[in-house]
Amino acid sequence: MDSRQLSYFRSVVDHGSFTHAAAALDMTQPSLSLSIRKLEKELDVQLLTRGRAGVSTTEAGDYLYEIAIKMETLMTEADQRIREIAGGLAGSISINAAPEFNWAFMPEVLSRMFEVAPDVKLFLEDPEPIITLERVLDGSIDLGLMPSIDPRAFAQQHQDQLVVHVVTEFPMLLAVPERLKDLPDEVSLADIAHETWILPKHHDEFPGLPDLLRTAWFQNPESKPAHIQEVSTLQTAMPLVAGGIGVALLPDSAQRHAGDHVFFKKIKGDFPGMQAILIYRKDKDLSPAANQLVDIILEVGAEGKYH
Repeated sequence: MDSRQLSYFRSVVDHGSFTHAAAALDMTQPSLSLSIRKLEKELDVQLLTRGRAGVSTTEAGDYLYEIAIKMETLMTEADQRIREIAGGLAGSISINAAPEFNWAFMPEVLSRMFEVAPDVKLFLEDPEPIITLERVLDGSIDLGLMPSIDPRAFAQQHQDQLVVHVVTEFPMLLAVPERLKDLPDEVSLADIAHETWILPKHHDEFPGLPDLLRTAWFQNPESKPAHIQEVSTLQTAMPLVAGGIGVALLPDSAQRHAGDHVFFKKIKGDFPGMQAILIYRKDKDLSPAANQLVDIILEVGAEGKYH
């Protein structure tokens, strides 16, 4: 028994005769009768009672007719869903984004994605970048959005495994506790060398903000702080700064979520910002929905408004 036979059987029942059903199906009446008799033979049961007034279903025929209706509905739904998936309007996407991107950047991305593809299921997590890198490399997630101080070096390091897009640059500001709010609007690293610096953990496999600052401290030894406190992500630094523990470099988007006890200052000189990079595996074919999300991420990044 196949879907074609079920479709023929349903048409005969719906039309009440082989003649009318054959006309609707654009086939000859003998061919249609032969197909139904073959179905009855395969199932070893009579499905239709044939008479001068037309055809009627047996008990087995009633049951098969219900199945035929359900199968046709499922086939229609499957056809529609597959077309939606192929068009990037359905499916699922897993993405890991560093927490600092979830303050302003990712909300805008998700809003636009939902606008064009509301049926796509998005699974978003915000682990530390090294975990995101591991997950992309082992194929457990589709996309990773991470900070980088040197996208070109990162791309060269992983050129055989990853596609790397530079999304946008995130200007960094110095977050200070309330007790330091009267510092000038621009401060040098030496001005705050006596403070505890709150930094994400250093990873040899993935140079980041700690490496950027260590380079600056090496070039200006008088600016090297006496104390450093490590945190898993920049997001964790926010409450520590608010509590007066120390200072931290945060994306300027953090100002919107800092509350009343964190203040922001610019760093004197040409202090580099962090760049956001989007990564996925070269050998993994992204779904149409994932490709659509990639386009939206790059679009929002190019606008440069959602730091």
